Amino acid sequence: MRPSPPPPPSVQSCFFARHPIFDRNMKLWGYQLLYRDCEQAESARFEDQDQATAQVVLEAAASPSLGLARDTYLLMEFSTTALVHEVPYALPPHNTIIKLTPNLCRDGDLLGIITELRAAGYRLALDGPLESCRHVLGEADYLIVDALTESSEAFTQAMNAATRTGIPVLAKRIETPEAFAEAKRLGAEFFLGFFFQKPEVIASKKLSSTQVARLKLLKMLDNRNEGWDVIAKTLQNDVSLTYRLFKFLNSPFFGVIQPITTVQRAVAYLGAKQARTWLRMVILTDLSPPEKTSQLPLLSAQRARFLELLGSGRPDVATDELFLLGLFSLLDAMFDMSMPDLVDFLPLTDALKATLCGRPSLFSPWLELTAQFEQGQWDRVDVLAAQLDLNSIQVGTCYAQAMTWSEEFFRVAG
Repeated sequence: MRPSPPPPPSVQSCFFARHPIFDRNMKLWGYQLLYRDCEQAESARFEDQDQATAQVVLEAAASPSLGLARDTYLLMEFSTTALVHEVPYALPPHNTIIKLTPNLCRDGDLLGIITELRAAGYRLALDGPLESCRHVLGEADYLIVDALTESSEAFTQAMNAATRTGIPVLAKRIETPEAFAEAKRLGAEFFLGFFFQKPEVIASKKLSSTQVARLKLLKMLDNRNEGWDVIAKTLQNDVSLTYRLFKFLNSPFFGVIQPITTVQRAVAYLGAKQARTWLRMVILTDLSPPEKTSQLPLLSAQRARFLELLGSGRPDVATDELFLLGLFSLLDAMFDMSMPDLVDFLPLTDALKATLCGRPSLFSPWLELTAQFEQGQWDRVDVLAAQLDLNSIQVGTCYAQAMTWSEEFFRVAG
């Protein structure tokens, strides 16, 4: 009995928190980045500090939600292991401030690493009593003083000691208007605490390594310089795709006399154009997270074929591009991710990427025509059809043909 192909991986949810830092004029200056294990978490809960550090860095580096301007800074604490393994280099040096706690300051083995980070453009903030950090004081760009000390006298002493160094001071854990006013009076330049705002949890979506590999395969398919031998070798390493390819070709629909058992023979049997179409469709289906309805891949295929048929014989558009436009037009709905976060993975021209992201382009009326036809907005369909030099009978016929084609494809290929 043949094994079933593995289920497609789900898009992973990832979280981190950003806590805004303000200057003396209450203007946003930067964010402290913090680990969070879920969207409702109000504090960091983790068993492995190194893993938590790496996750925050990776998510922050890839997150479009951070939206950093060049003069907006990131403050983050790194574990010893993260510093040794050069994890900070995943973040931009001109934006990143590395927070060093007393334990890290006392680690003599880190001195060389700290010097290298400073030379690369990263800034350092010392968080803790000056007595613990004096040997690295010359490397510090900022000093952090805790406003929630044992007494107001202790806070005043800590602030006076910090400001005498001439290094800018960030006062943390500012929780009341009075604490803000006092820290400001004592010379603090930057402020962090619940008085301004609680940390905001950023939830993002991340494609799995398998999904990224599939999207890279899509790019290979549309690279005309990539030989089918190379593509076949890549396919052989993907158990799920190989299984589906053999199942597809050995079905009664094709009626092959001798079972097809090699990827190279399968590609040769299908032919380049049909092989590309099949792979695109199956990859998209396999990419769709299991919790999503199967109607999304079906509707994507229907859109792809509809646009391909509409553009057939036209000198002003390439049918292959129209096919890809329809095929990927629902990818954001499949993954619950914004289209700008996905298009860089896709084998598309800049014009197609712009269309998918909602920016005007040559292809915009084609995609709008598809959406308006699905919604039954016939007046708008007529306007768009005329704009594209299409007639209403042609549009309706192509849509009916696309429905039949996509349903038959999924019946045979599934």
